Amino acid sequence: MNSTQATPANDSELCETIVGLIVAGNSQGDELLYSTFSRGLRFLAARYCPEYADDCMHDAILTVCRQIKAGQLKTPAALPGYLNIVLKRAAWNKKLESERHGGNSDVFETVVQTKPDERDDPERLLEIQERAKILREGLKTLKPREQEILTRFYLRDESQETICEQMNLTETQFRLQKSRSKQKLEAFTAKRLRKPLRTAERYAARAAAC
Repeated sequence: MNSTQATPANDSELCETIVGLIVAGNSQGDELLYSTFSRGLRFLAARYCPEYADDCMHDAILTVCRQIKAGQLKTPAALPGYLNIVLKRAAWNKKLESERHGGNSDVFETVVQTKPDERDDPERLLEIQERAKILREGLKTLKPREQEILTRFYLRDESQETICEQMNLTETQFRLQKSRSKQKLEAFTAKRLRKPLRTAERYAARAAAC
């Protein structure tokens, strides 16, 4: 299987069902789209942008769901090919963005490490404070629901099951919303950190001025 077009989802009746449910605002349409196409999309994404295959797959599904709801897919049977086109575009954009910002996921993982250790020295503590500040600023750019998902999952270490239950989300909704929210925060943190974190000397100067 090398693309979504190599799956049983080529069946026009299934595509019509998926599109009809999504247009009607039925969440089962999103679930069915994800369960039917996610594996093939991820396989395709791994060919074009292996480092961000999951992000590209989620982004493609979210984009297509949104476009279906907006009435942009006129022929339901064209859904598999449409997904392929959107996935390739998402992978291309993600690859360019990563090259421009030097790896958004790496930056994100660095920034979310904002918990000090008792062994941390003053310079390290100031660096952590800087990262925490950037993280708070980035979270404020997101919608309240997006903020809550990322805060609970990455900062409070809550499980997916707990978050889904308390926020009334399905596993698919959680995966898609977490992926999209994380991408937004990655882009923000990468932009803020295009220049290296302040040097020890500048940290010390700021601390002395306080």
